[in-house]
Amino acid sequence: MMQVSEHQLDKRGIGTNTVVKHGEGWVVTQYHFDIENLPKPGDEINLITEASGYNRFFEYRDFMFDDKDGNRLVTVRSEWVLFDLQKRKMLPTDEKLMANLEVPLLKKLPRFPRLRALKSYDHKRQYRVRYDDLDTNHHLTNSHYFNWFIDMLDRDFMKKFMVQAIDIKFNKEVRYSQMPYSCMTLKKEDNQYKSYHAIEDEKGKDQAVCELTWRKI
Repeated sequence: MMQVSEHQLDKRGIGTNTVVKHGEGWVVTQYHFDIENLPKPGDEINLITEASGYNRFFEYRDFMFDDKDGNRLVTVRSEWVLFDLQKRKMLPTDEKLMANLEVPLLKKLPRFPRLRALKSYDHKRQYRVRYDDLDTNHHLTNSHYFNWFIDMLDRDFMKKFMVQAIDIKFNKEVRYSQMPYSCMTLKKEDNQYKSYHAIEDEKGKDQAVCELTWRKI
């Protein structure tokens, strides 16, 4: 997903390498995934992306995964901000940059589920952020959050169930050498399993919150 969006941004001259020269970076704040099916090794798929809109502080981007016959496999909605890499804070939307991408100004914001950390979790495991875990903004790259969430579930569960929906909100960056905890509670609700996750710092403050909905394979 990141590669495809980066190709689009590069063509408009506003990719990661360009914005970094201005001391800025793209940072995702929230994702919502709907997963109909997953591609198998050797399958050919098409990845489609479009910058779907913006407002004063947020930019929105959609992703679609289709198989070679055009059947939709995965749909993703995402929310982004521009980030000041020196001051470590979000920036207002660059309207000239959005005009360059031909992105519409939104009067009504896309709705994402409101995610809140649980008061306590049934399972916790501590990890260390390594140098190889970092992205271009020098904080923990997105894929490692999912690795740490999935690592909390046992093998027997993973062999019987697959993810149907993902909601994740990034509240605070996780940085090099920090030792956060991956937290999880698994619940069965209306004949469906949901796992509730958080990444907590060493003081117990949540840095990311996630909910995974599972279906039987």
